[in-house]
Amino acid sequence: MMRKNNFKYLIVTLALLMLGSATAITIESKKQEIELDKNKGFFEGDVKVQVGDVIVQSPRADLDLEPETKKPSLATFFDKPYAHQTKDNKKHEVKADIIKVSLIKKVITAQGNAQTNVLQDKKPVIIITADEQEYDTNTNLMKAKGSVVINYEDMIATSDNAFALLNKQGDVQNIKLSSRATIKQDKSIIKGDNIQYSNLRQDIIVSGNTMSDVTFENGDRVIVNARNQQYDRRGNTIMATGAVNVKYADYVAIGPKAILYINEKTNKPDKIIFTGRSKITEKGVNTVEADKITMTMQPKTFEAIGQVKTILEQETNKNQNKNKMEFSL
Repeated sequence: MMRKNNFKYLIVTLALLMLGSATAITIESKKQEIELDKNKGFFEGDVKVQVGDVIVQSPRADLDLEPETKKPSLATFFDKPYAHQTKDNKKHEVKADIIKVSLIKKVITAQGNAQTNVLQDKKPVIIITADEQEYDTNTNLMKAKGSVVINYEDMIATSDNAFALLNKQGDVQNIKLSSRATIKQDKSIIKGDNIQYSNLRQDIIVSGNTMSDVTFENGDRVIVNARNQQYDRRGNTIMATGAVNVKYADYVAIGPKAILYINEKTNKPDKIIFTGRSKITEKGVNTVEADKITMTMQPKTFEAIGQVKTILEQETNKNQNKNKMEFSL
C-alpha cells in the first residue's frame, strides 16, 4: 500500500523509527512516498539527507527500511548526487552518477564517474577519480577500483585498485595502489604491480616488476628495473633489490642490490653503490665485475672491491679486429 506524506509527518516518522539510535537522520524533499509494506521510500525534488555530519543532496533518492524494525538502512541517490562531510577546516566531497549511503554502517559508495575530493582551507589536498569508490566515515578509509587516478601533493598516481587511509583530522596517512600501478612526479615515473606511499615515513615502496625512470634537472636520466624498490624522499635515496638492472648514460649495471644517492641541493644523482656480485658494462663493450662497485656521477669514476674482474675490448684502426684484455684482482 502506498502512503503519501507531507514533510513534517515524514520527519516525525523517521524520528520515531530512530529512537534508541545514536545517529540522527534528517530527510528533506519536495515530494515523498512511503511503501511500508514493501519497506521502501521514494523522494523527489531537492532531496537532502543528513546522517550525523554527512550530507547528501540529489534530485531524487530511494530509501530502504529494515523489514523488522522499519529503521532506515540504505539510501540510494540518483542523477549525479553530491555528498560532503565537514570537520574543522577540512571538507570531504564525493560526486558520482549514483551514491549509496549505508545509514547504519555510515559507508558511502559512489558508482559511475566517481570523484572524491579532500579539501583543507578550501584548497584540494587529494583528488581521487575512479569507476567506483567507497568511503567509510568511521574508519576514514577510501577504496577505489577501475581506472583509478589520484592527484596528491606533487604526485599523480594511477592503478586498477587503490586504498587511501586518512586520520581523524582528515590528513592522508597511507596510499596503496595495486595492479598496473604508476606514480608520476615531475619528470620521473615509478611503476610496479603494487605501490605503497607512507606520509609518515615519506617513502614509496614498490614491488613486483618495478621500474623507476628518474630524470633530473640537468637532463641526466637513470632507469632502474628490479623486483622491489624503495624511494626514501627524506633520505633522497632509491634502494633496489632482486635482479637489479640500472641504465645511466653509456653504462648498464646488473646485480642483486643497488642504492642510488641523490644530491639534496642539486637534485642530481651523486653515486650508485652495487653490493653483491655485480657487473657494469660501458658502451656495451668494456665490463667491470666485483663484489661491490661504487659508481660516481660527477666526475664519472668507478671503485670496484672484491674479486674484481675487468674486461677491456679494443679495435685496431687497420682491420677493425677486436682484441680482448682481461684483468683479475
